[in-house]
Amino acid sequence: MRVLRAALAAVLVSAVLSAGCSAATAPSSDTSIPSTRLRVSGSGTCLPLLRILTHDYGDKAASFVYLPGLHSGGGIKGVANGDLEIGAVSRDLEPSESALGLLYTLFSNDGLVLAVHPSVKIQGLTSQQVRDIYSGDVRNWKQVGGQDMAVHVLDRNEDESAKIILRKFVLGPLGKPGSVVVTPDAIKLYYEPDMVEALTSTPGAIGYFSLGYGLSENIPVTYLKLDGVTASVENIENGSYKVIRPLGVVLPKNPDPKAARFVEWASSAEAATIMKEHGYAPARR
Repeated sequence: MRVLRAALAAVLVSAVLSAGCSAATAPSSDTSIPSTRLRVSGSGTCLPLLRILTHDYGDKAASFVYLPGLHSGGGIKGVANGDLEIGAVSRDLEPSESALGLLYTLFSNDGLVLAVHPSVKIQGLTSQQVRDIYSGDVRNWKQVGGQDMAVHVLDRNEDESAKIILRKFVLGPLGKPGSVVVTPDAIKLYYEPDMVEALTSTPGAIGYFSLGYGLSENIPVTYLKLDGVTASVENIENGSYKVIRPLGVVLPKNPDPKAARFVEWASSAEAATIMKEHGYAPARR
């Protein structure tokens, strides 16, 4: 935890200096920031959504400082320890985390979409075909209706929220009977931007990532139908596309009033409209 706090402090010093604070007037040992600045970090998957919302937030008295992504667990710990005002989360809280008494708010039920490099000439797969690809049983796209091209499997670590959701809905829970053992030839990617970069630059590749992020950033890949259902905000809202994960935030039990007001606004109908415009399905209220 000392390492986490040291890393956060270092980034905060840089952020404050870049905003115009002079080294001559600010003691080098002081890493504090004005109370109007709200420190935000956590899940790298949720941060793009928060950037969209904070950009359109009308209260200019609140200033948001984005620190490097720490994953959901790091965001939760950062809030619990007072190192962050807002923690970004892209999974359900674990029982030990819920016991911390933090205030959790769900913003979006974001789609997890399977996608392929544009060189792959298919539009959709069944869940069984995805299982066969990730197990290594399917190694050429012609086996599932595509052209004669090698399949390159892109994957995430088992403790990442995206992989947990893919296992829940498609691959089967890790260690349970019938769950898919991913081929050792799969390329493991730690961060979602790495997954996106690999997908857009590797002919024959298949992977998975946030639908909202893909649509809001116009990522040039082919989004696959799964079992005949298109990944879209509309299909998430009507319940036909089920591969979703929660995007939300945690605040301390006694939050900064500006952070609390932002979360209240981000749960409003106005914010829901903004989310939908960018490809994120708002959470049902």
